[in-house]
Amino acid sequence: MDVYSTDDDLVAIRSNILLLGVDDWEQKHIDAKIYIDKIIESQWYRTTALDNGIDYLETVFNADLLSDSGSQLKLLSCYKTLELIYVDLMKDTQEEDGFERHSKFFGKLFDKELKNVLSIGLDYDWNLSGSISSDERQQPKKRRLRRS
Repeated sequence: MDVYSTDDDLVAIRSNILLLGVDDWEQKHIDAKIYIDKIIESQWYRTTALDNGIDYLETVFNADLLSDSGSQLKLLSCYKTLELIYVDLMKDTQEEDGFERHSKFFGKLFDKELKNVLSIGLDYDWNLSGSISSDERQQPKKRRLRRS
């Protein structure tokens, strides 16, 4: 899987994103994917791998094993890509410009979406079967009270 989002996905969120003097934002999508993969590996995969009886040191995170080529991460990727784009476009001045405000805005949206994704979990092909069975789909964990 190359990236989690495309320029068309960005246009759905920011209709003028391709009118800012750049023909495509492919490299920003790649940068966002790399960033997201690092977070997913460190904050989700390691714990969940252990829960599934897998040693994360021997079996590394593979983004290609995510459900639907990472469709659960599309919005997250859009927010990170937009944040990176606006960081690139902002001016190096003392005063905050519009691009810097947009960067901060999408950074906050990214943080909120990341919390949602990590709390729900991801569908991942743990048994390497080529498809994700119902027991590999993430279910939100429920807390149960125990009486002692």
